[in-house]
Amino acid sequence: MTTAADTNGRSGHSGAGAAVALDYARRMFERQRVPLPPPGFRVDWDDQPFRHTFYRDAPKVPLPAPFDVPVPGGVLGSVDRARTDDRCDPSLGELATALACYTVTGRRTSPDWNDDSARRLRSDLAVWSRPTASGGGMYPVESYLVAGPGAVLPCGVYHYDTAHHALDRLSTRDRSDALAGASGVRAPLYLVATLRFWKNSFKYNSFSYHVVTQDTGALLGSWRMVLGAFGHTPRPVLWFDEAPVGAAVGVDGRTEAPFAVVPLGERADAASPGASAQPPTAPPRVWERSRRVRSFDMVERVHAATLVGDAPRPSPEAGAEGTADPLPDDVPSVPLPPVPSAADGDGLERALRTRRSGFGVMSARPDLGAGELGRVLSAAERIGHCATDVAPSPRPRPWVRLRVLANSVEGLEQRAYAYDGDSHRLLSGPSVDFADLQRHYALTNYDLRQCAAVVVVCGRLEPLVAAYGARGYRMLSIEVGQAAQSAYLAATEADLAIGAVLGLDNEAIDTMLGVSGSDERSMLFLLLGRRRSPRTGYDHDLYRPRRTPEGDPR
Repeated sequence: MTTAADTNGRSGHSGAGAAVALDYARRMFERQRVPLPPPGFRVDWDDQPFRHTFYRDAPKVPLPAPFDVPVPGGVLGSVDRARTDDRCDPSLGELATALACYTVTGRRTSPDWNDDSARRLRSDLAVWSRPTASGGGMYPVESYLVAGPGAVLPCGVYHYDTAHHALDRLSTRDRSDALAGASGVRAPLYLVATLRFWKNSFKYNSFSYHVVTQDTGALLGSWRMVLGAFGHTPRPVLWFDEAPVGAAVGVDGRTEAPFAVVPLGERADAASPGASAQPPTAPPRVWERSRRVRSFDMVERVHAATLVGDAPRPSPEAGAEGTADPLPDDVPSVPLPPVPSAADGDGLERALRTRRSGFGVMSARPDLGAGELGRVLSAAERIGHCATDVAPSPRPRPWVRLRVLANSVEGLEQRAYAYDGDSHRLLSGPSVDFADLQRHYALTNYDLRQCAAVVVVCGRLEPLVAAYGARGYRMLSIEVGQAAQSAYLAATEADLAIGAVLGLDNEAIDTMLGVSGSDERSMLFLLLGRRRSPRTGYDHDLYRPRRTPEGDPR
């Protein structure tokens, strides 16, 4: 795989790189009709990688237990707090809860209508739950902390161990200057999200990059909401020099590569950019379960195309053309009930603890309430207003547009709708035959007739790639995943069933939505409905909520 150094760090902002990204995206959108290479690929389940990353020789640093510091407020309230422009300086306990959004929090043995329900009761096939969604349950994102002077941790580089909810101390060197130079933001502590490609590509092969970039966004959405609940506002850096970041955390940029940098603590956006990469010290060894680790040409090429190295960051105005267009006023519309405040209670923590995908438990009856649908749409849309380095706050519109295929929603006909977050209404589109939707779905884990609605996360890919080169595709995918995680938690808070899928035929859905021929593309599909039956109580939490002497959760 080509690295940032191989391309002099400018591939992601070149015309050639943009063409590679658009070609890759086109192949992803048409994959239901034109199979992806390699031909005849079969998943070798006996040689799959482990779902957690283990450093053999690294000492463990304990963390406060997940949710030891109760997470205040509901999902929408946390999203709204994450949209402000305050500092982000979490305590160690608050940081531990944010990291725990990717850890194992319980075992699920509840029976449902899915065909593998009985097998999950076996100890060797146990399903372990995590607060953040991931495509196929692969969890390829790795979290690192780079601590400098003044951080809540001693100086050094740390890896978050998702299996044990602890930190692997990889180095005692202060690498914060390298992060400041690479990101342009100086802070005492940096949270870095990387991707280990094989943890996903062993199953999804050439399709992997499309999935893992959205996985990065899902984890970023969890971090935003948890830190926002505690009153902090992270501003992730998505345009950064990959080589010094990778060297600082000890990854090669090939099998594992950095995708987001989140400065934490006092910060000033005046750090000198373009710090050269220091030679990495030999990191502790990573245990690899697979006997054979493969790479895939399409993934290698698109990843190399998205690297930007030390290329200057485009101005915030560069991506304005990629934002969702204002919707017309002369189209029939349906106003949605006002969304009540979610600032109080423990809705976000409860949603994080109980989040799950809805296959096997989803039902279209009774009808989904228009207010329930509106709450999920509002959460997914609002988080797109949160700031990044390439889109500082306030953001008038996100890069994603939410559209809806309504099946059994109170007060809505079976048709396509476009969601207007500014006015909280749905604009009517073409009629939809929901009975025809199943033939456009490649898998069997959902009966789409049992979905009350399909929320489609769309984006204007071509304008963003024109503005940011191939990096625009990566950044849009991250925002798509962030919207999905926000919708997951909002639906879970309301005790609705939800499931994100990529197996629908994008081109067929674009036609149903009425966006074929435009520069808008369907990127992800969120199935929404009622739970078929109440929870049976067989799930086992690993971390119990703290309780007061009176017995109330706190």
